[in-house]
Amino acid sequence: MKKTVIGIIFGLAVGALAMKLISEHNAAPPKEAAAAAEPPAPNPTKFSAAKREAAGIKLARPTSATLAPEIKGFGRVLDASPFLSLLAEAQSAAATYEGTQKELERVKKLNAADANVSTQAVEAAEAAEARDRAALASARMRMNASWGRQLAGAAGTAITEALEKGGSLVRLDILPGDAPAAMPKNATVALMGSEEVFPAEILGSAPTADPQMQGTSYVALVRDHLLPAGAALRVTVAGAGESKAALIVPRSAIVYHQGSAWVYALGEEDTFFRRLVTLGRSTADGVEIPSGLTEEEQVAVTGAQQLLSAELQAGGAAEEE
Repeated sequence: MKKTVIGIIFGLAVGALAMKLISEHNAAPPKEAAAAAEPPAPNPTKFSAAKREAAGIKLARPTSATLAPEIKGFGRVLDASPFLSLLAEAQSAAATYEGTQKELERVKKLNAADANVSTQAVEAAEAAEARDRAALASARMRMNASWGRQLAGAAGTAITEALEKGGSLVRLDILPGDAPAAMPKNATVALMGSEEVFPAEILGSAPTADPQMQGTSYVALVRDHLLPAGAALRVTVAGAGESKAALIVPRSAIVYHQGSAWVYALGEEDTFFRRLVTLGRSTADGVEIPSGLTEEEQVAVTGAQQLLSAELQAGGAAEEE
């Protein structure tokens, strides 16, 4: 009986050990498979000066810039028709009221001078003045309620002129918790899915809060660019805090391979090295490079895709667009 029990225990132990070895074997991939999963290391690519000139490859050093803190947000292009309609109504009411004021003053002077102007004519002029004053007050209140005081008056006239020349009114929304600079003057906007960036002049705070965003909101003017009403926007405004130094390269210097961003830096003996870089903010001059590059290095600002193709062909790797 003892032998039987000992045999059973021994068999269970051997079975457990076998199962453990099998599971470890299945969990650890073969060395060949692990090596194949790793991305191939960049291969140095040699291009002589003559070959670079023939291929149109141009070099430049990263530019240094001082970037103020920025906050990202969202926005949309506003339909300017209601604004223009209310502004035109207020301006028309103001012109009418100015006329009735002058007429009232004229009638009063004639009546006081006994120049054949009756008291009834004075009363009629006073009633017209009161009516037009009320109409002007009503138009201005509707304008202020819908668009805010900043967009009325002389500012409204300037905005109308910009819109007539092909400008756009936009709304900018900043997420709760982000701290923009105290009443920023400028912003940049871009249509969703587009890399083209437009400058925007912030006119003032939006008169109504967005129930979904519940953050800081502004109304801004994009001059000389007629954007489609209702289109969604990506927004950047100045944030609170200190500026920082940054390196900027043109967008044309960036190539993408295996889901990462790279630039080609020129080393010794006409040899290019593909450098993995991190991308920061977009600017008017290109893209910020927080890491992966120094300001002394020369990078390919045109023809970087040709260098990637040459490297991949030399290394036998499939080219990735």
